[in-house]
Amino acid sequence: MKGDAENAVKHLQSSIGFFEKSQAVMFLAQAWTMLGFGYHLLGELETALKFMEKGLKMQVDIGFPVPFIHYLLSLVHCDSGNLNEAKVHAEQALNLAQTSHQKYWEGMSQTQLGRTLGKMEGLQLHKAEEHILKGTKILDELETKPFYAQGSFYLGELYAEAGQKEKALENLKKAEAMFHEMGMDYWLAPTKKLLEMVQI
Repeated sequence: MKGDAENAVKHLQSSIGFFEKSQAVMFLAQAWTMLGFGYHLLGELETALKFMEKGLKMQVDIGFPVPFIHYLLSLVHCDSGNLNEAKVHAEQALNLAQTSHQKYWEGMSQTQLGRTLGKMEGLQLHKAEEHILKGTKILDELETKPFYAQGSFYLGELYAEAGQKEKALENLKKAEAMFHEMGMDYWLAPTKKLLEMVQI
């Protein structure tokens, strides 16, 4: 989550070797998915998607669907501009999280669904804001500070795209302070970029 993608990819590739050797199929599916997330952080979205889809297929094959794979697939599709696919996966993640009572993934899925809706044609501001606020409330209550900070960034991004400068600045500055405090350097660059755009 700090964005150290190169080390993440290296360790995940190593873990895949161990999981294959021990035939730990459930963990192997998660490792392939997280490897995809590592490549997402590197900006290699096609490679990210390929590995995440491999992880999803493994999860489906063993009959143990989990929300985080759909959450990460939504993230990659969203950043690739495939917003309909991103919405489908965010909704699947949210549904799985709610039916299995996984509050953490419910919070994460709510923020991602809101972010996706905010980027879709016609800027669904109210719905997007509602989902992100629900998600950040859950993540704050669970004291998952890195992910609450991400939610604040997504909220700032939404307000910036909607032209609501004051709300955008408030949330982006809050996110920036938290990212800096936690050493989440990967997130600082896009936050600063958005702040510069809003302040023009």
